[in-house]
Amino acid sequence: MRFLADEAKSYKMAIGLKNAGDIIPRVIDFIDFSVNEQCIEYSECETFAPFIEANKPVFNIEYPSGVPKISSSVRKEICSQKGKAEGTKGFSTVIKKLILDGWVEYCDGETYETEILSS
Repeated sequence: MRFLADEAKSYKMAIGLKNAGDIIPRVIDFIDFSVNEQCIEYSECETFAPFIEANKPVFNIEYPSGVPKISSSVRKEICSQKGKAEGTKGFSTVIKKLILDGWVEYCDGETYETEILSS
């Protein structure tokens, strides 16, 4: 990870950590951001709090069943910062389909769909 971070920085690029909560204490000093999937689903969001404490962004993606037709109560639970979402204060959380198409829902309830171009 140190080698990758040094290489990224030599090109003036940021480097992030995807999931891999177990290694955060060893890499937090040289990794710029965190992307995690399903930390709310698995009640492990507090694992990623060191990034927020270090003023580094955390991008959280949740894939609840039934997407894109989820109830407002499911969205509110994901975005509540309580219960299973404990520890998500400061996270940038979005709701996506597991197939990762252009659809996204934000915590304010707004949804967007980016056109996917076929080749």
